[in-house]
Amino acid sequence: MEVQRLVDAYIIGLGDNTDNAELRATLVTQISGGDISLLDLVQALGEYLASEEASRRSKGVNVLSDVLADLPEEAIPAIATSKLVQFFSARLADATCVPHILTAVLALMQQPSFTGKFTTDILGALLREVHVQSFQYSTRRAAYQLVDLAIQRHPEAVAKMGDDFVLGYAQVLDGEKDPRALMLAFQIIPKIAALVDIKNNAEDLFEVLFCYFPITFKHREGDPSAISPELLKAALRSAITCSPYFGDLAIKPLIEKTTAAASSVKVDALETLAAGAHVYAPELFKAEMEVLVEQIREDVMMAADDAVVNAALGTLETIYGVLSPPTPVPNDPFSEDANMGDSSTPLDYVLKEAVFQLTADEVKNPEQIGKILRAVARSSTYNCSVVSDAVLPIIVERMSSTEVLTLRRELMDILNYVLSASCDVERKAECLEADKMNLLSIYRPETSVPLDKEYSFLHIVRLKGITLLILLPSFLNENEAAIALQTLGRAAIERNEDENVNKEATHLLIQLAQSRPEQINSSVLPLFLAALNEDMIAAHKVARLLNALGSISVAAQDTLVPVLRGLVTLVTAGRMASSHCLATIETIRKVLEAAMAANANSERNTELFAAIVSPLTEWIDGLASANQEVPPKLVVEVARAMVALFSKLEAAAQKQLLKPMFAKYEAELLSSKQSDDGICLVLPVFSAAVCACRPETQLPVESLDRFVSSLAVSALSSGSRIRRDVCLEIMASTLNKTKDTKQRSTLTQAVLQHTDGAGQGVSVVLLYQWVARALVSCNDKSGYDCVRWLLDQIKQASPHAAIAAEGFNIILGEHDWAVTPSTHGVFKVLAKQRFYSTVVPELTTGFQSTNDDSVKSNLLVVLTNAVRHMPKSVLMNGIENVVPLLLSAIRLTGGNLKAASIRTITLVVLETPETLRDEITTSIIPLAIASTTQSNAANTVDVRQAALGALSLIPEKYPYPVVHTARKDVLRALAGARDDRKRLVRQDAVKAYNKWLNLGED
Repeated sequence: MEVQRLVDAYIIGLGDNTDNAELRATLVTQISGGDISLLDLVQALGEYLASEEASRRSKGVNVLSDVLADLPEEAIPAIATSKLVQFFSARLADATCVPHILTAVLALMQQPSFTGKFTTDILGALLREVHVQSFQYSTRRAAYQLVDLAIQRHPEAVAKMGDDFVLGYAQVLDGEKDPRALMLAFQIIPKIAALVDIKNNAEDLFEVLFCYFPITFKHREGDPSAISPELLKAALRSAITCSPYFGDLAIKPLIEKTTAAASSVKVDALETLAAGAHVYAPELFKAEMEVLVEQIREDVMMAADDAVVNAALGTLETIYGVLSPPTPVPNDPFSEDANMGDSSTPLDYVLKEAVFQLTADEVKNPEQIGKILRAVARSSTYNCSVVSDAVLPIIVERMSSTEVLTLRRELMDILNYVLSASCDVERKAECLEADKMNLLSIYRPETSVPLDKEYSFLHIVRLKGITLLILLPSFLNENEAAIALQTLGRAAIERNEDENVNKEATHLLIQLAQSRPEQINSSVLPLFLAALNEDMIAAHKVARLLNALGSISVAAQDTLVPVLRGLVTLVTAGRMASSHCLATIETIRKVLEAAMAANANSERNTELFAAIVSPLTEWIDGLASANQEVPPKLVVEVARAMVALFSKLEAAAQKQLLKPMFAKYEAELLSSKQSDDGICLVLPVFSAAVCACRPETQLPVESLDRFVSSLAVSALSSGSRIRRDVCLEIMASTLNKTKDTKQRSTLTQAVLQHTDGAGQGVSVVLLYQWVARALVSCNDKSGYDCVRWLLDQIKQASPHAAIAAEGFNIILGEHDWAVTPSTHGVFKVLAKQRFYSTVVPELTTGFQSTNDDSVKSNLLVVLTNAVRHMPKSVLMNGIENVVPLLLSAIRLTGGNLKAASIRTITLVVLETPETLRDEITTSIIPLAIASTTQSNAANTVDVRQAALGALSLIPEKYPYPVVHTARKDVLRALAGARDDRKRLVRQDAVKAYNKWLNLGED
């Protein structure tokens, strides 16, 4: 028979470890097509399945398992499922067949014909006949998967198995060691607890389970299939805390584990107790609370490990939350003046010790006491009331009777923790109403306490307390809240000897801005604006106030517009110094950028434009029209603010807002005036708006061709540097955002045609550079025609070759608004890679083929500008061909270009040190040493830091035999660099010196 031949061939293939995929596919196809039946296959396997030889039986079951796993649902009739279940249930006693039987059963269980009765038969045989732990991992995993699938598909059948199933599963799990299998096994236990009454066998199951606690193993790094320790811990924790029947078995041993020396074990035990609090009976915790609280107190007081402290406090809060009564207890011992007699509630274990410390002559560990009280108080509103009633009278009495400032600070610190719990549980104000006057008195600023560093902690604690009073629900009336907020505002504004007081007050105001924005706007904002408007205000105070206002406005959207409006009013009123105006506008711009990044809202953006950017633009426009001095930096900062907001507007809004701008500025833009005076000074703001447009935004011009052509004519003919630059920016942005290739080509020709008779002036070179910037970024070939024109100017040593070389920074570098990603510029994914692969070979060839030093120097400038703007993935491709030119660039250039070349060499050292092994001592180290000297004007601070960075990395990347010959020279140079006039350079020099001093000691 054909089926017998296929089976025999399959068996032979199993013996020879041959791939039987083709034979398996043939059998599956014939059974699915009805050419043969499953019965025919079983009959053909008969001599193997009934063989006396274990290996032959195993191979027979293997064939049957492989075929069943691939058969479609309709190819396995119900009668076949029944017969196969009977067969597999009987054969599970045959250890040699178990691995393949489990695989086959997993396939059968997916069939609709697989009933609950079959599930009972298979599970019963598995738990009764198979010693799962004697098999390898794949078989054990299949066993767990079978149990899990049975629970999912036939929960009723599993539930009926009852105690036998629970006890059998405990035996299956007992002895498991593989983390992958344990992960499956642990995840099954909560499902069992939810499905089956485990009461009778809870102890057996728990003993097997808890022997794994705490679970630790070494995670295999880099193995995506490996189980992480954190996930396995979580699975074990879920299993241990899945049933209330585990409570009396788990709580005591878990509390014992909290005394372990290892922090990880402590944390694990505490977190497991917290998880169990919601499952185990509360009475079980009550019996152990004294021991647990004592241990948690010890962990918090020692405070050696933040993870332990956080876990301890979290566990304390969770358990007390579970133990908290749903309603107040009549005649509670702490509802009246606390009676410290015999304990009557679990809270006594915390409160007795706290009250003892609070009434002692010296309060020890006030911060830790406060944290413990806060954890208990925030566990429930009831517990919060009990803790407050016990603690508040003592603190109030002691605060009124002591003048010792350190003690007052400690008491106030503890009180702050208790009040913060009241805020967390939203405890109603009436609970504290009786203590209101006392609390206000405690936190009232003391004029007798000086504002110096010695008392700064007292001031900070008081400010925190004032904040908590504001946050308490309905505690302060409107007037009291305003006074409290003004106190915080003045603390943030007024100069303190310790700046931490200012910083803390600002931080607290930022917090309050999120929950009390209206009160911040009405009570605090006027204080800040008035302070900024003071005469002779110091620059450092302006910076501090602006930073505070910026942080507040970003933290709460409802404060954004009022803060920005206030700052704009200050600027446009004309009463601030020029430098302060610049700092204020810079803050406005940063706030706008942060607000735009956090939340996109088209309506709000339009409102902000009208309220913020438009008034600033009108202000500097008015200054320029009146021929008043307008610092260029001020114009640029307003332009940046324009970009931050205008780029986020929708295309329709942009189009509408551009119309009046074009009506106002277009004539000035295209004028032939030769000076930078008047409204021309404001043109960068107009450029920022146009360049920030979306590609789909239509410019309000009759003909885009004529407009772009006019920009080119104005740029080439104008004697005004500002007008020329703005024309080039707008022209480049327009070209870049023109999506239609044919139209973009037409516009490019319209621009470049004006360069034919214009000679080779600076304006022509700049125009080619800006056209290249626009087109190279979108991979337009015309951009590379411009690049080659610029390279020809350099190679021919034209009068403007140096400007052409420096201008490659224009082509590739950053800009505030023209052709940038943030202003919707079009950038193709491989644009920089194409530029690098196209231009760098030409630079290398040009450098090698010329003897003109000026040409070489300019080519190196181009190379350095190209390298400094390349991503690492592009730069490292073929870097060995560029290294010689970079070394020449270090010798022949200075400033930013030299620093960029050194940093590129440093990157090569970091990524592929072998590439530079031969040059490291002969070229690179001597050049780096020469770049650390202050006497050379080319060695700017940036250059010196870059060189020291390279010298610091070299000992890490090269062995002692390679670099030891340069050690003396390097140490001598670094000793001199340690006396550099710049602190940052000195710090870098010390780091590098220590590494070279210890060279070869590892």
